Amino acid sequence: MGTTESLAQWIVATSYADIPAAAYEQAKKSILDFLGTAIQGSTTELGRMIADFTEEQGGTPQARVIGTKIRTAAASAAFANGALGHAEDFDDLGGIGGHPAIVLTPPALALAEELHLSGREVLAAWVVGYEVGTRLSTNLHPDRDWHPTAIFGAMASAVVASKLLRLDVQKTRMALGIAGSQASGLRRNFGTMTKPFHPGHAARSGVVAAKLAAKGFTADPDIIEGRQGYADNFGGAKCNLPAVTKFLGDLYHLVSEGTRVKPWPCCGGNHQTLTGLLDFLRTHTISPDDVELIEHIGPNVPCTGALLRDEVHEGLEGKFCLRYNIAAAVIDGKIDLDTFTDKRADQGDIQALMARVRLTRNPDVTLRRPHVADGNPEARLVVRMRGGRVHDMVLAPAMHLTGDAVVDKFRANAAYVFDRERIARPIQLVQRLEAVADVGELMDAVTGPR
Repeated sequence: MGTTESLAQWIVATSYADIPAAAYEQAKKSILDFLGTAIQGSTTELGRMIADFTEEQGGTPQARVIGTKIRTAAASAAFANGALGHAEDFDDLGGIGGHPAIVLTPPALALAEELHLSGREVLAAWVVGYEVGTRLSTNLHPDRDWHPTAIFGAMASAVVASKLLRLDVQKTRMALGIAGSQASGLRRNFGTMTKPFHPGHAARSGVVAAKLAAKGFTADPDIIEGRQGYADNFGGAKCNLPAVTKFLGDLYHLVSEGTRVKPWPCCGGNHQTLTGLLDFLRTHTISPDDVELIEHIGPNVPCTGALLRDEVHEGLEGKFCLRYNIAAAVIDGKIDLDTFTDKRADQGDIQALMARVRLTRNPDVTLRRPHVADGNPEARLVVRMRGGRVHDMVLAPAMHLTGDAVVDKFRANAAYVFDRERIARPIQLVQRLEAVADVGELMDAVTGPR
């Protein structure tokens, strides 16, 4: 049995009761975080453009756009909500190449609203989509500059949609085949509005793929493993197809690894450095004018991967520039949504300090074999002050939000649109999502007033 067929059989056969309760708790955490980032995202310039575009396109009123009153076709709602949730790069981290909630939640909510499905059905589809998308992203190892969340998200979204539409094994294989041809997204667009477009497109692609498959639309049934297919094109030299289905149903990545909620609205690649630097700044007073040089010594070649920006002229670019994040943290003592406005990015103080931030690759990494160097998280930050004082810190793993802090983050983001009384309702509904009979009730709580 091939990879595509094995996955399709598991997708169809897995029920709500088969999935560990711990997986659902992780899913609910990420769903709540996504709703908050989408609500806040609806107030941004990108959000207004997406809302206007979606409204202009019209469509059968099957589902709604978060933070607005717009009703549109399910595929269009999935696109809009996926883009809104990623508008500030403030959504969760984890499997599926980096950002799971923005490619899983929009198709789940759109189809659940259209079909009047329950919270239990949404949760089961969300977890199954997470597992398939994460198994693909973990084992294909792309060696080109695709946006991982975009290319793996299209497949994960198709899994969610296929599950909610209750497709059989053959039609689920067709949906994966259709989604495989829609998978796309280039890292070069990081730092522009097109990066949030990527998850929106992935979310929409899954809905389109499953709905077409439901009608009998055909695709190659072995799209993942077949010659010239998904793995051939997106897999790198270390692609390990047999591992994609190994322990399928016995090992849940969502349980063993979990999702991580961001404390700062920027690329997760900055978070290890920000964790250490901001902690240091809480106990040390540093005048930016007294800084001679800040050197970041890390395992990666500077300005590659997600943190590709070396110069910043707009706020969005700053989210993908490590030098910008370091300079902003030192000057302002914090990182928040205001850090990444065009106004802040254009100010001379941050640009001046950026010029004194140097990024270098750890020389030990370059001497190791590639299979050892890959995934090496070791990094240091050295702050050299005028007068000779040196602060040398080893950077520990990145900090992420847990427990009540996740709910507090949702409240802060939702407050951009809703008052305190409205904010309480979606929290309650997500926390008991398995008991919600119709997900339309949750959409009632997160839509309007536009």
